[in-house]
Amino acid sequence: MSDKPSDRRRVMRKSQLSAQRQWLVEEMQDLGWGWIKHLVVSNREPLPKPAPRKRRRHKLTGPRHRRLEVPTGDFILKEPVMNLFDFMDEFVNGTVMIEVSDGLPADITIE
Repeated sequence: MSDKPSDRRRVMRKSQLSAQRQWLVEEMQDLGWGWIKHLVVSNREPLPKPAPRKRRRHKLTGPRHRRLEVPTGDFILKEPVMNLFDFMDEFVNGTVMIEVSDGLPADITIE
């Protein structure tokens, strides 16, 4: 097994995020399934104001309900969340739309 940093799993907790990024994680968890539209990213941070628009999706096939064990408090971030913030670190400024699937970012579109 190689000992290069890229081979080691990154571990980050919610508490290590800025307040704005913690807010976005909570918004995605609350939404469950759908889209966060017109989210402004300024200096790599998602802005709660102006408030982005949320569109909730109701699935008619497959798992239809949010998972009951939505984590609260401090927890280890899942890879899709870390990938979203990696994208924001490179994107820096602009407006995006995030597709959310089961409380996690699934896709991002630059608006």
